[in-house]
Amino acid sequence: MKNGTVTLSFDCEGKWGMADISTGWDVSLTRNNLLKAYEFMLKTLQEYNISATFAFVGAFTESREMFIEEVLPLLTSKNYSSWLNNSIERIIDKEDEGWFMPELLSLVKEYDIHEIATHGYTHIPFNMLDIDDVKIELGLIESWAKKHNIECQSLVYPRNIIEHQDLLSKFGIFGYRDIPNIFANFLVPKLFKTLLEEVLIFKEAQNIEVSKPAKIPGGVFVNWQFSFRKYIPELISMLKYKSMIRDAKLKCRVAHFWLHPHNLITSPSTKNLFKKLCEEIAVQRDEMSLDVKRQNDYFVGNIHK
Repeated sequence: MKNGTVTLSFDCEGKWGMADISTGWDVSLTRNNLLKAYEFMLKTLQEYNISATFAFVGAFTESREMFIEEVLPLLTSKNYSSWLNNSIERIIDKEDEGWFMPELLSLVKEYDIHEIATHGYTHIPFNMLDIDDVKIELGLIESWAKKHNIECQSLVYPRNIIEHQDLLSKFGIFGYRDIPNIFANFLVPKLFKTLLEEVLIFKEAQNIEVSKPAKIPGGVFVNWQFSFRKYIPELISMLKYKSMIRDAKLKCRVAHFWLHPHNLITSPSTKNLFKKLCEEIAVQRDEMSLDVKRQNDYFVGNIHK
């Protein structure tokens, strides 16, 4: 790479992201709230002329009737049952919002500059899938992309669990977001590890490796100011992000930032942090020596080389 790069990617999953467990906050993922969150993100990106990767859970963009009649009969294995059983009644219930919102896919496509990627079809983590089930999941993604006229070439793995990379290219997927670049020490409890990661203000960007499928640096989760995370000052988060962007520029590396659009619903203050991050990216880009790339920009043109 001649210049450093910044990438923004979004895990677009609605309630599918927590299909296997119950949460206290997903009741706020209503149709109206989700629409407002996506509209805010898209308008903010447009304001700063930033293109990004929106990785959708396929089922999230379908109609409930289509999913129940055409897809659900295919998901009969114990692996899919384990993933869906906790929420199957809610998925089928027409009164429970946040599972099926095809209008969000249409909304993102209207802006034209963003990549549409996949975040799985049902959001089942790929380590739960045996070889037969992963072919079903990838086949559903491939059919979904064809039906919606999407050139779907990159993947954000559900729960960032990387498995079955060797099968991706057979289904038209040539790159994926790697695991997040987080503080790793198995002796430190998860809560303290998360807090420590959020206050590492001298965070570096990452180098990109040449691989097939393309392994795009996983970067960092934009701080979801919810629960204990809300005690991390916005200033600290921005110092961390600026450090990554600066390092990307100086060393021609990759600074990758990601979040879930619904994080802006459960924590409205995250909207302000997201906007400030976009503003910083735009300023640094306009000063040159920094490119903004979508996930597929890292490998399009090199797929068949």
